[in-house]
Amino acid sequence: MRKILFLILFVSFISIIIVSCGEGLSDPPTGIDENNNGFESPGVADVFVNSCATAGCHSGTNPAGDISMEKYSSLIKGAVHPHQGHNAEFEGEVLIPFNSAKSLIYQIIEGNVTPISPHENLNLSSEQKSRIKNWIDNGAKNNLGEIPFTNPSYRVYVCNQSSDFVSVIDGDFKVVSRIVDVSATPTTDSPHMIKEFGDYYYVTLISAGKFLKIRKSDNQIVASADGIEKAGMIQITSDGSIAFVSRSSTSPSIYNSVYAIRLSDMSVIQEITLPVTGVPHAIALTPNDSILYVANLTKDRISKVNARTLEFIDDIILPSGTEPMQANCSPDGNYVYISARGTNKLLVLSTLSDSIISEIDVNNAPMHIAVSSDGNKIFVATMGNHMSGDHGNVEVIEKSGESWNKFTTITDHRFSMPHGCDISADNNYLYVSSRNTSGMFTPKFKVNGEGTNGNLAIIDTRTMSVIKVLELEEYPSGLVVEK
Repeated sequence: MRKILFLILFVSFISIIIVSCGEGLSDPPTGIDENNNGFESPGVADVFVNSCATAGCHSGTNPAGDISMEKYSSLIKGAVHPHQGHNAEFEGEVLIPFNSAKSLIYQIIEGNVTPISPHENLNLSSEQKSRIKNWIDNGAKNNLGEIPFTNPSYRVYVCNQSSDFVSVIDGDFKVVSRIVDVSATPTTDSPHMIKEFGDYYYVTLISAGKFLKIRKSDNQIVASADGIEKAGMIQITSDGSIAFVSRSSTSPSIYNSVYAIRLSDMSVIQEITLPVTGVPHAIALTPNDSILYVANLTKDRISKVNARTLEFIDDIILPSGTEPMQANCSPDGNYVYISARGTNKLLVLSTLSDSIISEIDVNNAPMHIAVSSDGNKIFVATMGNHMSGDHGNVEVIEKSGESWNKFTTITDHRFSMPHGCDISADNNYLYVSSRNTSGMFTPKFKVNGEGTNGNLAIIDTRTMSVIKVLELEEYPSGLVVEK
């Protein structure tokens, strides 16, 4: 009996030891609260809190690079600069949900970034690296299982023409929240312009000759119109039923038509024929969907098309050498603003008289045009001339009655060939892409193996100053702000 009692006590003692050890292993790591500091799991929290948010690094009131990693809520904000007039070298996000390959934090962990200093002594195990990679690729969820940047008040979509990606920017956090692969072939397909309506956004692929329809909720390509030769700019009717697609500005001067595409089934309704061949690139649609203006880049003319019957109406002839590059209608439909690449002017075309009624001098190589909702501010992105050290700028034109005058010029040393621009629905923020094919902008970090990245400047229109610059992919071009 004694032997049996001793055996029972011994087994009970061993069980207590085993259970105690098991509980010890499951205790949360140092510095982690009961909610994992907001992270999905204690393991993920442990890597950031105890390997990155250590003293003198990404923690405290003045974290390194203004990037705090102590909590999930601070990590997803990326670089947050609390003071005005900062000279930050990096201002963007450090992680992009579902995409560890494009997440800076993971590339630094892998030592795949130049410069790697001061992170060269970050000594994580293979298991820890894999833990972070899997967490990001599965959505970078918080402790409630929520994926960040899922329901912003608005998004900004930017084409990256040399890398076949669309960057999606969260309008609230003002960081890149998703990167969407829109490639259709093994070669570069050149996403050029993008527009949005309702539950979808639409992208032209120059080289692939496609017009894509992409669902906003999951960024999946759901349909495409094929055979759209040298697909360029896009205009969508106010009811979202028809898209007009022009030719790329890089096209040979052999085209005399633009496309009308039914968005419900992505079928080509008609190839609208114009009387003169050239490069019909810039297009502007009046707000009442009555007239489509098509600018011929190489033949210096604006063709008027009846947007309802899809019939050519007439040509408005411009002076030789104008090179109308881009166009946008005023909110009331009374004017079409045209960036004249050949003369470095913003032209104001009256839709009532079909004549140019004003010309405003702007910087070299004017590109895309954005107009405030009240029609009183016109913003022109200009590429400048990198050969002479001109990084480009944003010209701001003010309208007063029937008069247009330069209001101010927005400059920033990080501009590098500004290309696309659009304004938020509340008129408070202007987004400007810089293609940076000249390499005048140097990102703080370069992921090994990637090309020359461009950027996106965010301008507060209340102060007319750049408040943030995000690093994007190669050759950021056309963009649209969700309205």
